[in-house]
Amino acid sequence: MTIPRFVAKERKLTENSSSGNDLGTEIAKELIRQLPIRDATLSAAQQTGEILTDLAKVLHLALAPVQLLAAYQDRFRQFVDRAVRRVPEEKRIAPAPQILGPIVEGIRYEPEGTPIDELFSELLSRSVDSDRAHEAHPSYPIIIRQISSDEAKILSNLKGRRFDYVHTRDYDRKLNLFTGASRVEVDELPRTGLTYPENVQFYMNHLHQLGLAGIFQQGNQEPIFGNEPREQVGVRVRSQYMLTDFGQRFIHACTAGEATNDFS
Repeated sequence: MTIPRFVAKERKLTENSSSGNDLGTEIAKELIRQLPIRDATLSAAQQTGEILTDLAKVLHLALAPVQLLAAYQDRFRQFVDRAVRRVPEEKRIAPAPQILGPIVEGIRYEPEGTPIDELFSELLSRSVDSDRAHEAHPSYPIIIRQISSDEAKILSNLKGRRFDYVHTRDYDRKLNLFTGASRVEVDELPRTGLTYPENVQFYMNHLHQLGLAGIFQQGNQEPIFGNEPREQVGVRVRSQYMLTDFGQRFIHACTAGEATNDFS
């Protein structure tokens, strides 16, 4: 039985749409609408081979009815082609529109080849991979749009690793208070490649607010004693830069690497 050809209908949608999110959603809907119907008379292998031979072509066609600037169309087509080609043909499936839409909108403002662009690209690869589509959560493209390139690099560095962070503070025995600013003794987080390494503490606060990563204390605080008289004069706190469970799942889905169910 012949597989139905795609028929593109005109859509009055311009890049000057009132809502950028609407643009991404409409492209996603157009993609899903144009996917051919599976033929129940064909085996699963035939359907995979004939219907999903090249999902990139389907995505390209989905853009045809949408009136976009040529430069953006080229950017999107190249982006999709690169992401889809990572997935073997026999495993390619249609991406969920609630993931594809925000990705389409996100790359509009992101130059090619940046850490953010790579996160979007890997996430799209997950969403079209039948084996790993379950890893692509609809919240992920929204999160990617909220982080900076430096923060993306930090998250990638923390994938499967932790880095020590140790600081001390003075202790006023009379007031029974810790006083003064913290003094950093150990900070092993790599700064190489960061555009603004002086912003690391700000980045970590932001990543913590997003539920992705943080500097988490390990064990109890250690008292620091003076020599004469022997009394506590400070405290030492040992911590580690590390991903949260949610952060591990996020960065695993949005960066290259083998599939795994170990998020402990």
